[in-house]
Amino acid sequence: MRIKNKLVLVMCVMMWSTSGYAQFWFGPKVGGQLLTPRYQEEARKDSFNTTSKVNWHAGIALDYSTKNNFEVHTELTYVRVNNRSRSTSAYETSLSAGGLGGQYVDSKTTNHFISAPLMARLVFFKDSKIMLMAQVGPRLSYWLGGTGNLRTDELQENDRDEIKYDVKFMDLTQEELVEANEPNKFIVSKPNRLQYALDFGFGTIFEFSPTSRLILDAKYSFGHSNMAFNEGNKLDGGGLYKEDLEYRTNMLVVSVAYMYGYDVMLRRKGKSTMKVKYKRK
Repeated sequence: MRIKNKLVLVMCVMMWSTSGYAQFWFGPKVGGQLLTPRYQEEARKDSFNTTSKVNWHAGIALDYSTKNNFEVHTELTYVRVNNRSRSTSAYETSLSAGGLGGQYVDSKTTNHFISAPLMARLVFFKDSKIMLMAQVGPRLSYWLGGTGNLRTDELQENDRDEIKYDVKFMDLTQEELVEANEPNKFIVSKPNRLQYALDFGFGTIFEFSPTSRLILDAKYSFGHSNMAFNEGNKLDGGGLYKEDLEYRTNMLVVSVAYMYGYDVMLRRKGKSTMKVKYKRK
């Protein structure tokens, strides 16, 4: 028991000594991302063209640093993820081969996420005004909702140029889904609203003073979660076309953040000094 108590004491001392040098950084962060969807069904590439898209993100970043080269980074950001699929000639002629194609399709979607990565960061040239860093860690994202725009030959034949819709999450059985009547809503009954990715990247830290710095970073995010299962989705009036949600999104992310520093120990020392001066008076 004595050995265990000593071990706990040593660990507490180590944690206290590390926190004595610790500094918190927080501030706004903005940037953009190049989005690349990766569909689970590889055969989709023959039927649809999907291209990389650019969008933006913004939020609040938080760093925890010590006197050594290690830091922890996290953030809470709003992220826009857009996608566009356009049919190829293979899809447009597939009806004659017994498929579900036979029409021109142009589908655009924009989805909204709250994202929170947790990165382990290694900082180089710690004592310099300009530092380099490498970071890696998981990212959790929560799907808030989305919007879409669908154009097909089938819609035009029914005197409708397009369908504009909002994503609506509903936990329905197949029978309930068939009977559901939600105009201008894309019902998703089996979504992966909490999604996981793995990020890694590099960046530069410009430290203007002990309490202010600018961070430029670039990272690549490997998506590991599909948007949803294809079974249990419904768009009223969409006709033969069914949106494929079994895809994940990889992102090349570039960001800039302006961070304000807060040193806990200096704050405590300042309070102690004020107390001493007050007692002398």
